[in-house]
Amino acid sequence: MIQSAGLDIWMESIIKNLPLVCLIIIVPILSVPINLGKYDNDIAELTAKFNGNLKFLFLFLTSLFYILGPITNLGSIHIINSMVQKLRLPPEFLGRVYVRGFSSINTWAPYFASVFLVVYYLEIPMAKFLPYGLLLSFFQFLTANTLFSLKEARSISIEYSGLRSENGLKKLYELFFILLLLIGVIFYFEPYIDVNVSILIILASVIFSIVWSMYLKKFKRFMHKTQDFRDSIMPKQANEISLFLSAGFFGVVLSTTIFSDYLNIIWIQVAGVSILLLISFTISLVAILSFLGIHQIVIISSILASVSPSLIGIDDITLAMILLSSWAIAGTVSPITPTNVVTSDIINVNVYQIILKWNLLYSIILAVVHTLIIYIVHLLI
Repeated sequence: MIQSAGLDIWMESIIKNLPLVCLIIIVPILSVPINLGKYDNDIAELTAKFNGNLKFLFLFLTSLFYILGPITNLGSIHIINSMVQKLRLPPEFLGRVYVRGFSSINTWAPYFASVFLVVYYLEIPMAKFLPYGLLLSFFQFLTANTLFSLKEARSISIEYSGLRSENGLKKLYELFFILLLLIGVIFYFEPYIDVNVSILIILASVIFSIVWSMYLKKFKRFMHKTQDFRDSIMPKQANEISLFLSAGFFGVVLSTTIFSDYLNIIWIQVAGVSILLLISFTISLVAILSFLGIHQIVIISSILASVSPSLIGIDDITLAMILLSSWAIAGTVSPITPTNVVTSDIINVNVYQIILKWNLLYSIILAVVHTLIIYIVHLLI
């Protein structure tokens, strides 16, 4: 109102993150055929096979997020929790594996809001960015498992349940194949379809869900479950929808103010000292503000709306890696991020205990590792 902005600016601000909201609402429909096919029950049997070895169980569960997470988003935490309930695992184990496993998907999954937001703003083809996102995710996975194996596993003990695995491996392969096929279809058609990639992802998710239910011979039950999904998804996602719409509004308005120029100047000055310092500064700033309760989408949207990669002397890919690393690390230290809130509710532990006692050291080490990896990529591209 102070800027006397025209109606076009208002409309652009309101609908800026609408593609993200559509992804949040519709993509979780892929959880319906997972439920119909009882994949969670069968994989739970396989999970039980590792419960005598804490390190392998941690490795297996964090790996499982790579298969379930991109399809079911936050639902993957609930699904995996339902798989391990009978194993009676301690909260200090679950608080680490859920937060670290889920946050490792935030740097690469093409239909995660974090990846789509950054790639969408920077106009990078999704297929071009995927290898770099996977590179960040690999080192995140490696850091989580190495830290747990070398240091944390010694302080955790579990009671062996004696459960046995039967046919979970087949279901695991099936899920992995479906995930690869879905991602492959999106990447293959993206260059040939002149629409927003969010529309392609949404269409692919819906079509895959329908075909998948037909393959399971449960299409009628799928249609019934879809009605339940429609009636419940909006209330469950209301907070995230509001957050993403308001963050998009804030980002567009910010880009037209003098504050945007100041933000760009700060990043240019830091980059003038050192790109390594710029990477560390951005990751640390987003993480600290997130810990104080400012959601990372607000901070990252502000950076995307104000900072020009060319002016600070880095490639679009490098900036995307910096921001997605910031998002992933912020997700482990923020008391309001859905990952920590859901994990806190599931294991009935205070969210600050999850952050400060179980994951703070991991977040600090990961920030150092990611900073070095991103700097090496910057030097090579």
